[in-house]
Amino acid sequence: MNTILNKYKRFDVSLQELKSVLGEDLYNVADITSEKVVAADVVYAIKQYLSKAVTLSELVDWVNVVWFTELYEYDTKEENAIASVMALLETLDEGIDFTDDEYAQMIECLETNTECEL
Repeated sequence: MNTILNKYKRFDVSLQELKSVLGEDLYNVADITSEKVVAADVVYAIKQYLSKAVTLSELVDWVNVVWFTELYEYDTKEENAIASVMALLETLDEGIDFTDDEYAQMIECLETNTECEL
């Protein structure tokens, strides 16, 4: 199971492919070990979006799955930095948009393991 979680974390499989393996209800997947998310994973996701390798919709889905399901857990040492950036990214589905400088600031916070406040 964790192979599919790792692949989804890296955008190697789609949300639909993830659901085809784990079921439609990603909030209630039984008998699964959470995949660890480190700051570099979130940096990767942001860079994938900025390079147009993934769409805004795919990034928003990724944020929602990683943040709101039990399928993923943040690396304890980087938890505050990751959570602060994920909270910002989560607002993308509310019509909030960020500038390239703001995305760069998020990446810098993740890389320096500091909380991000925009």
